[in-house]
Order: sequence, then structure tokens, then C-alpha cells
Amino acid sequence: MNKLLVILIMIFNGALGAFGSLYLKKGANKLELKLSKLYKNIHNTNLIFGVLIYGIAASISIVLLMYNDLSLIYPLTSITYIFTIFLSVKFLNEKMNKYKWLAIILIIAGNVLITI
Repeated sequence: MNKLLVILIMIFNGALGAFGSLYLKKGANKLELKLSKLYKNIHNTNLIFGVLIYGIAASISIVLLMYNDLSLIYPLTSITYIFTIFLSVKFLNEKMNKYKWLAIILIIAGNVLITI
């Protein structure tokens, strides 16, 4: 499989995984750990949607692993962290700081080095 195509799919997959994490977080905020609330938890649409999206992203990674090197695919999953930070800031009102910016720069630099 073409290396550029793999990278583009992994960028898409990273965004997909980040959205899955976002919905897992939103669902976890509504989760109640009481047995009497089990019915409510089963119908937690954010949690269900998060698991579904995250599962799709994992499936895409597995398919890519069938045809590509683990040493290329697995490091590219760190792209998810970049999307997760931006989604957390936008939708969960989390704060951005210089350490998060530094982490994003290091993740990008690491991915560039891995793909060379």
C-alpha cells in the first residue's frame, strides 16, 4: 500500500479515534455506578457512540496492520492525541497551555521522523 495513502488514512483514523474518546468522556460524565441505574447506563447514547467510533478506528488500524509495518502504523496512532487535545479544548472547555503545544510539536516531529 502506498505510504502517503497509509499516512492519510491514519490521520483520518486519528480524528475518528479522538471523536470516539470525546464521546466516551461525555458518556462517562453521565455514567452512574449504581445497580439501580443500570438501565439508564445501557441507554447512554454518548457512551455507545463513543465505543462504536473507537471500535471503527481500531478496526481500520487492524486492517492497515495487515498490509503495513507495525513500526509505521503504531507510532502514527499518536496523531489521535493531537486531535484529542483540540477537541477537548473546543467541546469540553479544557485549557490549552505551553506544555500541550510542546507535546503537539514533538508528536508531529516524531511522526515526520518515523515516516521518512
